[in-house]
Amino acid sequence: MLVASPRPKLSISNVFTDDFLPLILRSGLFALLLSLVVAFLFARWIADPLQRVVTTAREMPSADVKPVDIRGPHEVQELTRAFNAMMMRTQASQRSQRDFVANVSHELKTPLTSIQGFAQAILDGTADSDEARQKAAQVIYDESGRMHRMVLDLLDLARLDSGTADITMSPVKMTALLNAVAEKFSPQLQRTGVQIKVEGAENLPAVTADGDRLAQVFTNLVDNALKFTPQGGSILLHVSVVNGEMRVAVSDTGMGISAEVQKHIFERFYQADPARKGGEKHGAGLGLAIASEIVQAHGGRISVRSRQGEGATFEVFLPLGKK
Repeated sequence: MLVASPRPKLSISNVFTDDFLPLILRSGLFALLLSLVVAFLFARWIADPLQRVVTTAREMPSADVKPVDIRGPHEVQELTRAFNAMMMRTQASQRSQRDFVANVSHELKTPLTSIQGFAQAILDGTADSDEARQKAAQVIYDESGRMHRMVLDLLDLARLDSGTADITMSPVKMTALLNAVAEKFSPQLQRTGVQIKVEGAENLPAVTADGDRLAQVFTNLVDNALKFTPQGGSILLHVSVVNGEMRVAVSDTGMGISAEVQKHIFERFYQADPARKGGEKHGAGLGLAIASEIVQAHGGRISVRSRQGEGATFEVFLPLGKK
């Protein structure tokens, strides 16, 4: 037989005084501690990679630093990758600036030393004959001209880099332009016995370009070929249309260019094998860099093919359509 009895009436105070209170408190404390630990670990997961980025950013101006390890959530990893890429570009730019200052200083030091020495010889009477004074004056003139050309080349490169170079586009007949370039080298060709030949059909389409700038490109390429072509050698300028582009190849019968040198040949101040041809002065190493910049400003490309002992061929490709 079941007998129903009324349930005791519970109050809030009863709940907090019964056996459940310690369990509730322990559970709440555990949950609080767990949430604090999770929050701390999550914050470290995000904050540590960001702190490494901040630390590396502060060290960048004073020294070469290594890329930041890629860790953390996806968004932080993307930020770190972008930062590393920016850091590498900045370091490359800083190295380039340091090399530029060092190279310019070196290239200016040699002619300035010669000018100072021969000027001193004239002033103190060491150059005591008309012949000696004439020689000193000629050296001063030649070296000052060398510095002037280098300054003009540097200004040219700066304008090309900044996109402020004066480039006037008009139709250019490439065969006629190459013939004009070859004609300018007649005195050197007669003196060295090197032959130069231009090959290309007269009815080739015109290329839309700056004729003066292209003449500068091919003058630099022919000048470079002459420096390394022995007496009795030859230089060929061949123009044709290949796959909708104007192709101009400047080939020589010189000593050729090693594979390692080819990797750097269009870099500024880079001089390939300076010991060749008896250590002659070959300029500041800016001619090919300028040629490359001008070709790129026309939307074209330039490359070199060579094997040592078999000469070299520089190829310039220019778009036939208007830019």
